[in-house]
Amino acid sequence: MSILTKIFVLLQLVFALVLAVLVVLFAHGQQNYKKQVLTDQNAMIASQAALLNTRATVSRLSAQLAQAARTNINTLGNLNDKILNLQGKLSSAQSEVAQLKANKQSLVNSTSLLSAANRSQQDQLAADNKELTKLRPVVLRYINENAQLNRHNTQLTNERNEAQKQIQTLQESIVALNTRLARAAALQHQVASAPNAVNAVIGVPTAVAVNGKIQQVTSYNNRVYVSVNLGARDGVSKGTRLTVYKSGQYVADVVVRSVDPTTCVGVVTLASPSAKVMVNDLVMSGPGI
Repeated sequence: MSILTKIFVLLQLVFALVLAVLVVLFAHGQQNYKKQVLTDQNAMIASQAALLNTRATVSRLSAQLAQAARTNINTLGNLNDKILNLQGKLSSAQSEVAQLKANKQSLVNSTSLLSAANRSQQDQLAADNKELTKLRPVVLRYINENAQLNRHNTQLTNERNEAQKQIQTLQESIVALNTRLARAAALQHQVASAPNAVNAVIGVPTAVAVNGKIQQVTSYNNRVYVSVNLGARDGVSKGTRLTVYKSGQYVADVVVRSVDPTTCVGVVTLASPSAKVMVNDLVMSGPGI
């Protein structure tokens, strides 16, 4: 209930009281006029007092109403400020929502681009895998060839080491042969009266160092004949002495009996008791050999 309604109700109550008092006074006025007048005066005074009280109440209520109105105005101003603030926040929120929608759309577009890029990369990866599958046999072949080359290299290294050992052994044999040649020279000096016969037996080395291999071995009339891949172009001639080695060990001496440009045939004159002349044995000749 509002303040104005309360005031209106209060006034009606006061008016009703006054009217009731007047009715009562009028009823008793017939019995005692003076008493009635006095009573009326008292009632009037009471009514005036009540009216003054009512006016005071009305003034108080008016003041309260004005205060309430001012409070309501202030409250309304505050509410308007809050409404404006909320409207600003709503606008900001709407802007943020719009920005979030734009960001969402951008993310959707970015996701689409990333998905397309991912599919492209997957296709490229699949193509690379196919190419790798094609290249795998080639790579495996290269790996096998590399392993074979490594084995061949190891074999060559072993052969080189073995050749170095054979060369060292040959050098030792050459020293021994030089000793033998020195002895043979002494014997040659002793048989100076018959040099051609000695040379025919032991042969003479070539002017320059040569080496080759035995290509064929033939026995005839208790003599061993060999064919060697050295000929006249290598400085070999009839009567040349060739020395045969196997694995760096001395095997035999050969004196050439016939010569071609690239090959020669000789007879084995001296041989080691524990060795046998065979195909592919090493043949050397030259100064000091």
